[in-house]
Amino acid sequence: MATLGEDIKQAVLAVLPSLPEDKLQSLLNKLESIGVESKTDLQFIKEEDLAANITPIQCRRLISAWQTEDQPRHLSLTAFEPSDLMLSTVTQYPSSSQSPSTSPSLSSNESSRMTVNLSAWPENFSVPWNRMPTGIRTAIAQETRPSAKDRREMVRIIVDEMRLTELNPSKSQCLTVAWMIVKQHPRSFADVMKDGTKIGSGFGSLVTQLKTRIEHVNRGSTLSRRRKSKNVSKSPADIARGPADQYGCVRWQPDCPVDETEESLKDKQREMKDLYSTEGPSGAERGHLTHLMKATYYLQRKTINASPPPSIAELKNEWPYLFTPKELYSHFQLLTDIDILHKMEQAIEDKGKLILKYFEQKPAGPNADERERILVKYNNEDKCDPLPCVILLLMAYFRENPDGLILQTDVFATAADAERTLLLPDSPRLIVLGEVLTTTEWMLSIEGQVLVPPHPNFVAGLAALFSSYYNFNLVYQEQTAATLEFIQRCFVGINPNSGTKTAKLSQRSGKVSPHVSSLLRRIMDFEWLSA
Repeated sequence: MATLGEDIKQAVLAVLPSLPEDKLQSLLNKLESIGVESKTDLQFIKEEDLAANITPIQCRRLISAWQTEDQPRHLSLTAFEPSDLMLSTVTQYPSSSQSPSTSPSLSSNESSRMTVNLSAWPENFSVPWNRMPTGIRTAIAQETRPSAKDRREMVRIIVDEMRLTELNPSKSQCLTVAWMIVKQHPRSFADVMKDGTKIGSGFGSLVTQLKTRIEHVNRGSTLSRRRKSKNVSKSPADIARGPADQYGCVRWQPDCPVDETEESLKDKQREMKDLYSTEGPSGAERGHLTHLMKATYYLQRKTINASPPPSIAELKNEWPYLFTPKELYSHFQLLTDIDILHKMEQAIEDKGKLILKYFEQKPAGPNADERERILVKYNNEDKCDPLPCVILLLMAYFRENPDGLILQTDVFATAADAERTLLLPDSPRLIVLGEVLTTTEWMLSIEGQVLVPPHPNFVAGLAALFSSYYNFNLVYQEQTAATLEFIQRCFVGINPNSGTKTAKLSQRSGKVSPHVSSLLRRIMDFEWLSA
């Protein structure tokens, strides 16, 4: 049933690749509720079945594609020379044994309906596997990963074949082709690490390679440019909360518990505020406090999701225990279904060592001198923590300033000292006490104030830092977006097909950053091929 559900999901994404995650899930639930059990059932869907889940145009596009899919396929474009594709109609014959001279004549109406659907060519695209390098064909036959060199050659051949039909295929068309390739040969081309972690859609790196190659061969060509209309709408829908708010969340705004009312929840909230006023942060260790925080999750989300959103200072006044590490992790788990601290600990044990090994054996690439300096210092110190080393290496690779995520202060500094001596920005910062590579304690600041006083364990600090972006609906800042997305996808395992946490990438929602995709693919290939 899980495979069946994935087929239906991909049937939706093949037509609506940019559909937001929440709408996609709502649509899939609706299809299941009306009895869809397989892809063949999709041809019976009617517009009124989905009217409450997607827009009328989206609905018509799906219905048109699904009904067409179960009709005889359009004529294959690869059977024609490029000049043939200029024709608006192509005559079809009842059988291959009949020649044009012996075929029945067609009326003008019948002929005009028998057209080659150029917009659907990616669905009918035939990959020329017979022209692939030996390494690709061997990898497919043995279900192994091809070398990076062979994969680049495969991309060149595929792009050349795609351009016989269209000089500048769009990203959505590349997405369709990449999805078909990965679905056919997942063990060779899927974006999956050895531990089973799927990165993004599972075929994002191949999409990026295809589109990058297309842009390369089309550089300087005015004939193959695509024109994009500018969106100048200023309607309320355009300035409403963006995809960053719900991105990767499963309980962004739940309903009020059936056995509670808002007033009863506010009573619990007042009880927790009273507890904090008498016991302070140490009250977080009480088992009863954990029960109260889980019971009031609905009210916490309602406060956080208010429009306009409250300041962090206002949130801390209303929900003081939400800013303790334990409750930061708990809130994140309710929001995403992910045990963030366990994920981080597991990531440094498995993927952290892999990334260190990759950068040690692959010194070439962006900011190589800085990465070498970090590795030398890490290897020369006796008590270096591998996780901060990994984060510094990633930030160096992406050419990001470490101060965008991590600030250093004196080893004996207090929260008040940090607020007085450091220029604390609005976006979250992990403040480490002492040297980053050897630190044993950390603090967390947001909106210019230290919210979590000194705590031990850098892994726990990174988990708290990352949780804050999701818990409080914060976007990744441009200067640290690549590192945070890498942590999100590789360490935490949040890989939505739509939406974004980076403000600058809002127009490319759901797409993995090309720099992140490239590094992930290289690390995946290194892991598979170095075994």
